[in-house]
Amino acid sequence: MRIPTRSRPGRFVQPRPALRRRLLAALLGVALSFAAPANAEREVATLPAVPLAKLDGTPASSDEWLGKPLVVNVWATWCAPCRSEMPSLQRLGDLLAPAGIAVAALSLDTDHNLVREFVLKYRIRLPIGIALSPGSAGPALGATALPLTLYVDAAGHIVGRHLGPRDWSEDAVVQELKRKLLPVAR
Repeated sequence: MRIPTRSRPGRFVQPRPALRRRLLAALLGVALSFAAPANAEREVATLPAVPLAKLDGTPASSDEWLGKPLVVNVWATWCAPCRSEMPSLQRLGDLLAPAGIAVAALSLDTDHNLVREFVLKYRIRLPIGIALSPGSAGPALGATALPLTLYVDAAGHIVGRHLGPRDWSEDAVVQELKRKLLPVAR
């Protein structure tokens, strides 16, 4: 790609590589700043009932996870950041279970065998649901990118979200989730 710049009237020269990178970064930043509201994940007030299959193939729904505070990670095996954060989500599930907060993973994979193999390989024990219709489940959950993690209170209201990978087992993250999901004792 050639980005012409004027060095003298009537003469164009190729910008230096460093300048080219800065120009492209600036243009990308401007483009993203205008596109962010349109492309940001759609706000979803409550966790929708997404038709799922359990790992054993039996039908289920995401609303089966409701009734207690919940952290739902929307992921796929083809998403490298999703795969890398999954072990820390398992640790998060172990850390939050004593507080009564569940952690579940909702896969948008079309190949259910890939999900089963991944879960077995990495010894993931979280409740896993595989969307029966990934093309409609993602938009229903407000996911425009993966991984997306939703914080859902016991009534099913989405009270927070995190887009992108994260080390979910960090103490600050665990405390943040407890503050958002556990009722305040009065």
